Amino acid sequence: MAKLFITEFQYLENANDIGGVPQVARLPGTTQAVTYTTTSVQSTAFAATTRFVRVVSDGAGFLAYGSNPTATVNSMRIAADSPEYFGIAAGQKLAVIGA
Repeated sequence: MAKLFITEFQYLENANDIGGVPQVARLPGTTQAVTYTTTSVQSTAFAATTRFVRVVSDGAGFLAYGSNPTATVNSMRIAADSPEYFGIAAGQKLAVIGA
């Protein structure tokens, strides 16, 4: 079984004082872990204040997004141990299935 770790953020920070505008999440964030195998599993709904999520999985898989998503092998592929950031809408969910 693999786990998908999802961290929710309300803001991304501006780092103008270091001469650029890198993508930097403001901590702390709320984290949930979703255990998955070869069946699509959903996260809990994101908080009303959540605007961005960071996802990282310890196994390769596929992600789907929406109010009631189902991930399939035709969904967006994610690699193991490769963090990704996504803009999301509050109340939505992620679904994940193993690759």
